[in-house]
Amino acid sequence: LRKTKKPLDEETCGTDYFRLTRKLSKMERQRFSEEVEMLKGLQHPNIVRFYDSWKSSVKGQVCIVLVTELMTSGTLKTYLKRFKEMKLKVLQRWSRQILRGLHFLHTRSPPIIHRDLKCDNVFITGPTGSVKIGDLGLATLKRASFAKSVIGTPEFMAPEMYEEKYDEAVDVYAFGMCMLEMATSEYPYSECQNAAQIYRKVTSGIKPSSFYNVKVPELKEIIEGCIRMNKYERYTIKYLLDHSFFQEDTGVHVELAEEDDGVKSNLKLWLRMDDTKKLHGKYKDNNALEFRFELYKDVAEEVAQEMVVLGFVCEADYKLVAKAVRERVLAIKRQREKAKRAQEEQRRHEQAPDILHLLDLDSPPPLSPAQPSAPTTPGSGDSALGPTEPEEPEVDQHQTFRYQHGYSSATCKLPRSVNQGTL
Repeated sequence: LRKTKKPLDEETCGTDYFRLTRKLSKMERQRFSEEVEMLKGLQHPNIVRFYDSWKSSVKGQVCIVLVTELMTSGTLKTYLKRFKEMKLKVLQRWSRQILRGLHFLHTRSPPIIHRDLKCDNVFITGPTGSVKIGDLGLATLKRASFAKSVIGTPEFMAPEMYEEKYDEAVDVYAFGMCMLEMATSEYPYSECQNAAQIYRKVTSGIKPSSFYNVKVPELKEIIEGCIRMNKYERYTIKYLLDHSFFQEDTGVHVELAEEDDGVKSNLKLWLRMDDTKKLHGKYKDNNALEFRFELYKDVAEEVAQEMVVLGFVCEADYKLVAKAVRERVLAIKRQREKAKRAQEEQRRHEQAPDILHLLDLDSPPPLSPAQPSAPTTPGSGDSALGPTEPEEPEVDQHQTFRYQHGYSSATCKLPRSVNQGTL
């Protein structure tokens, strides 16, 4: 298929004309019909609406016409070319909308994987300024455990896509690359000259050079969590949607005051408010109220109520403070659980060779071609001993797992803590 675009109705619809370069087989026609029906059923505020499809002829050539919602304000790519820089609040709002669209696709039955998410395929709506995911032409239904086929844009393709075995995690990877381009206005891997160079970097776990140009620590941490080489270590769409970075701005923020080691249960947290006059007892150097939270004992609502009683925050902000504390604590717990699962997955992979070896203990060792077996003595019925089996290399069962803390913390030096009960 070769694609061209043409407006159908200047107010409501647009069309994609796909010129057939060859005749489709019966199986291809059947699959195309299934995907068209799938696209018709997708209705979400952050997905470009698909209306209909039919076969037509343009200038003597057979075409398939796809009728979609008309998007008149361009794509994220054209926005970046025009304005060069995207404000952080705009990036947060549009990224949140992309995540909602992906969550909708991934929660279909069966799940739908976009496979070609990039800034060129995210469209801006003129009237509302919201964004919608479009160009679902490469989207595939996840009928089996994994999809198969290498199709996409190299700069946005996760490593496992090259192995033709992947799932929804490839869209998380591509989302991370979209955020990287939005944050830096640089195309990922623009330092590479061709697709082969991109492939070598991606499969080696080398990040795009533009990654190191991201200025906001929390944004950089999120991008890093999306583009990890191991798909099991990547953030999930649900985790990202619950991340404080993508929440509607309430003016109340809770963050870690020190790096999370993944073990300690007594956490030191900071509470900040955009309206600094609403927060009392804060440090002058960072405008934050420091408090302690026992991860598996304290309750966010009780901690927030104690802040009200002690006069640190006003009663009107109680619910916002409780919500901010609760979301941060849940995010820390999820990050720890994710790190634990990744560690267990790594251990299983390390132990697998030993298990296979144990299952094969009863089998005689294969004879080396370079060392044929010694001839048997006539009449004895006993063969000479074969070559000694090579010793199985010992698998390191104690590899150190370095826990990657999921949230940035301020770097300013802390004064003496305020000692107020749990606060």
